[in-house]
Amino acid sequence: MTFGTDWTKPGSFSAGRDPLGFQAASVRLYTSLVPGLTNVTNRLRYYSFYCWVVWQFEKTHHTTKEDKWIEFIRRCEAALALACQVGDPAGAVGMAGSDWWRHDAADVAQKVFDLVEPTNRPGEDNQYLKAKYGNFGQFYTASMLEMGLIESASARVYAVTGSAGRELAVAVQEEHPKACALLMTAVKTGRISRSDCETISEALHPSYLDPTSHEARLLKQFLEGGRANDPTADARRTSLRNVLTVVLDTKGDFDLRRELYVQAGTLCNPPRGTENLIRWRAYFLNEFCHIALEVWLNAIVGLSNQVTEPALVDELAADLASIAVSDKNASTEKLAESLTLASLGEEHDLGAELLAAVSVKRMPDPSAIIGSTKLIMSLWFRWKEAMQIRDELRRETVDGRSVEGVFGFLDLHSAETAHLTIAKLIKKFVVSNHLMIAGQKLATGGRFTYRFTLDDGCLVDGEFGEYTYTQPRIGNLLTFARDADLIDVDTGILSAAGMEFLNAA
Repeated sequence: MTFGTDWTKPGSFSAGRDPLGFQAASVRLYTSLVPGLTNVTNRLRYYSFYCWVVWQFEKTHHTTKEDKWIEFIRRCEAALALACQVGDPAGAVGMAGSDWWRHDAADVAQKVFDLVEPTNRPGEDNQYLKAKYGNFGQFYTASMLEMGLIESASARVYAVTGSAGRELAVAVQEEHPKACALLMTAVKTGRISRSDCETISEALHPSYLDPTSHEARLLKQFLEGGRANDPTADARRTSLRNVLTVVLDTKGDFDLRRELYVQAGTLCNPPRGTENLIRWRAYFLNEFCHIALEVWLNAIVGLSNQVTEPALVDELAADLASIAVSDKNASTEKLAESLTLASLGEEHDLGAELLAAVSVKRMPDPSAIIGSTKLIMSLWFRWKEAMQIRDELRRETVDGRSVEGVFGFLDLHSAETAHLTIAKLIKKFVVSNHLMIAGQKLATGGRFTYRFTLDDGCLVDGEFGEYTYTQPRIGNLLTFARDADLIDVDTGILSAAGMEFLNAA
């Protein structure tokens, strides 16, 4: 994955990934549910590869100088990405640096490749990866530290741990000595041949993990939470068990998000893992509410741009509430009761519809604005007495910015006229929260993320935004399960190893 824009430059404009401050609660929830993974740790084999790279640096350089480590890790990553692009370009999609090498790798007349020029200017453009410390430093370091695979040797230089990390590194070295030697030679000389790339790809390609190898058995043990002294083990094992239960129940195509929210079939009554499922449901509630509020955020921008003169916040909130609530006399509780959807599946599906509406920069249709009211009210009415879920949300809520904050607001205004409640909710959770979050980003990082600004109590200079779900790692967890041969890649059903793990859980 390449990054060409510096989002931290003072005064720069950024669209802002969390303009209402709700995603932070979602991240805190899913981080505890799938520890040891991130949204971009996309293949299981990277963990063993990076253990091997860190171990090689320890053995060959005997230093903690940061500049030496930066050069080493960047060349290792670039060499592997090139090798895999040469050997199997389809399987290399998503690898850090694969896009950089695509053109050169496809030119069969090019027999030797330079690794120095694409890696020697960390942090600058026109490199295989702009991130100074490589893909490892940007996306894998924190997870591998958390799991106990590596440890800090100095501020940004690392060593493998004496047991788990080194065992993985040794497994890679012993099972693929020729490819490892070729890769180290390429890193040392800064050059690599096409034939060496093919050999390295055949042995070390992230898609080619041999399930019978010692390396694969160790990675599978980590994934299943079977390694001693791994603080991430229990939570990841339980989430993996629930994901595999979905695979077992569905026996075909499925929407993993939908299944973990609805929790039907075997999943609804697991012998263990109930707390895990409650926490997953809390995560999805926060996501659905956030989607609905983002629809209103774009709507308030659209309304502010439609008026010929600057409009007061209270006026715009009231105008939007008039679209969002058709019954001007019903109480908040009565309206919620009348709007509550028949099933959890319908709530998920409405959330997906609203996501599509807010994934483009434009004024939402009235149906989406009304749909946001329906979704928020349905969520509140269905779950307002579910104290276990609300407790999970409450623990991860800061300054009321989560679905729990919205639920608490609706609790307090349940007897009030729904039209007035929604107007107040828009003012508090859309207008005020956005201005607060954008102001904090501007003050601390120099990023101008305002969707609108406030001038004498009026909203001006509105700009539409795009919103998508947070990515709660479950997609990568599913990929890791395939990598570990728990799910058959060709059929999509549980393998014998997957069934064995599920039955033993």
